[in-house]
Parts: sequence; C-alpha cells; structure tokens
Amino acid sequence: MIGVNAIFIHPGDYVIVRQQKGANDGDYVVALYEGKNNLKQLIKEDGRYILRSCNEDKETYPDIYPEDLQIQGVAVCVTHRLK
Repeated sequence: MIGVNAIFIHPGDYVIVRQQKGANDGDYVVALYEGKNNLKQLIKEDGRYILRSCNEDKETYPDIYPEDLQIQGVAVCVTHRLK
C-alpha cells in the first residue's frame, strides 16, 4: 500500500497516468531511473529534483536524487475494483 496525501494505492489498484515528458513540483510521476519506472512524488528542494516515495517505509523506499531525470508521465487518477 502506498499513501498519497490520504489516498492509498493498494495491490491490484490501477493508476492512470497521462503520458508526458515534463511535470511540476508536487506531481506524482512515473519516472525512469536506472532502467526502472518508479511512481513517486516529484519534489524540488534547494534547486534540485528529488523523487520521494509515499511509502512510510523510508528504509526500503528511500528518496532518489537523480542526475538524469526522465519523466514518463504524471499520475492523474487511482482506481480499484469493487468487490
């Protein structure tokens, strides 16, 4: 489960992503880093971009400080199936 400002992404949920190459500070993005796509919040601190996980487990999901940031898209919606 990933927490996103009181919205949670659970296993089996769908994240709808708008494909685009750029994003704004605070957006939840799919970013290519070390050959893998990551869903993280894009934060700008001290003039540098950070990919910040929304998981509470910061040891398993630490911040990423990419030198070469490749935005694949911006998350626009989270949905799940009804039981």
